[in-house]
Amino acid sequence: MKPLPYKQAIDLVKKAGNILLVLPNDPSTDAIASGLGLFLALEKMKKKAKIVCHNFNLSPSHSFLPKSQEIFSDLKNLKKFIITLNVEKTKVEELSYDITSDKLNIYITPKNGHYEEKDISTAAGAFDYDLIFVLDSVDLDSLGQLYDNSAEFFFQTPIINIDHNPANDYFGQINLVDITATSSSEIIFELIKEMGEEILDEHIATNLLTGIISKTKSFRTASVTPRSLAISSHLVASGARRDEIIKNLYQTKSIATLKLWGRVLARLQEDFNQRFIWSLISLRDFEKSKAVETDLLGVIDELIINTPQAEMVVLLYESRSSQIEAIVYTVQQIDGVRLFREFNPEGTKDFTKIKIEAADIIEAEEKIKNKVAGYYRKRP
Repeated sequence: MKPLPYKQAIDLVKKAGNILLVLPNDPSTDAIASGLGLFLALEKMKKKAKIVCHNFNLSPSHSFLPKSQEIFSDLKNLKKFIITLNVEKTKVEELSYDITSDKLNIYITPKNGHYEEKDISTAAGAFDYDLIFVLDSVDLDSLGQLYDNSAEFFFQTPIINIDHNPANDYFGQINLVDITATSSSEIIFELIKEMGEEILDEHIATNLLTGIISKTKSFRTASVTPRSLAISSHLVASGARRDEIIKNLYQTKSIATLKLWGRVLARLQEDFNQRFIWSLISLRDFEKSKAVETDLLGVIDELIINTPQAEMVVLLYESRSSQIEAIVYTVQQIDGVRLFREFNPEGTKDFTKIKIEAADIIEAEEKIKNKVAGYYRKRP
């Protein structure tokens, strides 16, 4: 029997008429896959649902995920403005409108008599969605402009918060936050199992297994647990297309990514008995390889898989916005968000993005090396 929050979440789903699923800015593969898995499950329950992520761009490596083309990049039309006309005494003959000088003019022709101002009233309608799932986000600020532009909606609508990060703010009315899970996909699996085993199919299973594989780097990291292995086995038995997942996440690399990978390897450095490894990528590297910043995710995955002794992996790069940024991976016992908090980190404790104020990438490198050295000096 699952804890009470699972039952409460399912009760809310059953009562909801229109459900919104929200992913964080720059979502991880796990966030995307778990969101799509839940979206498919809600569809099978005959629920009306929509999944959104601010400024979302689908990576080619994720296009194999079932329903991946149905993630929207913005949130529009949350409320309707209602104009009410009392037609008890005077019926409507004709209705038309036009827009002139940025004004909407509505023309109503009565069948007989006329209308007066007292016959008209206005009101704001209810929000279109009556339940929100927020996935893989430590707080509402992680949703970016989706939250910033619609804070009232998030405050007035019940939220089910699903995450596995210990730093989660427990901002939902119902919080399915399990810090022992390796991924949000594991939590979605448990929720769907409580909804009904018959809901799970090969498409949902493929999405959820993708999330788990991405978080465990194909079961090669120390975060793998007996539970994650058991769930993965169940998903494969339910039809999850493991070979397709591995092919798309790890075996299919664009020429641009391979060229960028070569430039990263050429500058790869290590310290503290290979527990800390890092590399630098310049704008020229991106231009020469014809790669983009999102290709770095595939590069850091390869570094993590091929350097199992590393506790910290950092890729420092010159972004197109003329800033020095970095992608940071840390093992489970190191909280990257806390360690690099002076650099305004975004993400989770084991996978963080930071921005470094520095004159150039060499100065930024020194700042990161000093921060890491300070950590290892303090550690027993």
